[in-house]
Amino acid sequence: MASGQVWFRTIKHENIRAWAASRSAKPARVQGTSDALKLKIGEDEKSWEEISWEDWLAVFDEKEQAFVYEKFGFSCKIVRRNGNEDLAPGASPSTDASH
Repeated sequence: MASGQVWFRTIKHENIRAWAASRSAKPARVQGTSDALKLKIGEDEKSWEEISWEDWLAVFDEKEQAFVYEKFGFSCKIVRRNGNEDLAPGASPSTDASH
């Protein structure tokens, strides 16, 4: 992930879906798991299986996760919520452990 980028942190479903739609990203999880989430971009990630947005968002909320992303880039990460979501840009994706 490039340094100098502004990172945003959200739990809002509409923000996540809009970011994904603008990059043709699909909701996915690691094959054989129920809760290892990712947004899949492209077809080269064979260990990830696409799932419905309904299933993806249900796990996202149940596990109290947050979505950290670059506004203009393609980098993103799923992390634990910390209560600072949707307040201001500048979240670092390396500050929380990923699920």
